[in-house]
Amino acid sequence: MAGGKGTRLRDYTKDAIPKPLVQINDKPLLDYVINHVIKNDCKEIIICINHLGHKIQEYIAGKQYNASIFISKENEPLGTAGALHLISNLLHDEFFIIYADVYSTIDLKKMYLFHKKRKADVTIAIHNSSHPYDSTIVKTDTNGRILEMIEKPGDKWQQYGNLTQTSLYLVKKEILDFIPNNTKLDCEKDIFPKMLKKRKRIFGYFTEEYAKDIGTSERYYDVANKLKTR
Repeated sequence: MAGGKGTRLRDYTKDAIPKPLVQINDKPLLDYVINHVIKNDCKEIIICINHLGHKIQEYIAGKQYNASIFISKENEPLGTAGALHLISNLLHDEFFIIYADVYSTIDLKKMYLFHKKRKADVTIAIHNSSHPYDSTIVKTDTNGRILEMIEKPGDKWQQYGNLTQTSLYLVKKEILDFIPNNTKLDCEKDIFPKMLKKRKRIFGYFTEEYAKDIGTSERYYDVANKLKTR
């Protein structure tokens, strides 16, 4: 998912480049994300674009990756869930949803095995967050099944804890049944809560592996420092 505006990162985007192309140690974040999924044996990648998407198209056109890459362009912003209908004919029965502004070292193959073992409809990578106040907090049972999702609780986060989602999902294609056509919707805010109400099997894959978005200057520097130590 690479269609967001990155309004909190204007010091780096200058409203002239899309957030996934922000440079981290002389390389766009998008490169790190693509190389990570290829390293985890993903062979087909679909990039959903909107804001300044032509610049992502131009960048990808000038690169060579060991995977097939298809670009899906939204004429209007559709959110992380609404964008899925545009690519419904390209989706497999199960697929990962990955945000292009999140750097992660999460082992996708281990997450997939967890997903299959739990017979999950959706598996969400979860971790202990340093900023739960502006994240999506999750509550799980002892088996990892997600019972509740609390979106950006602000100062009330302490009553829920700091276990949050990482914006990395593995889903069955049936998720499309919960997403109306041509509607701007997000997975964590709109679709997953709806699926929980229908008692769909949504599990949290807990990991201590690194995952952080570059949504603020502080997090950008955290990711940059992490990459310097690799």
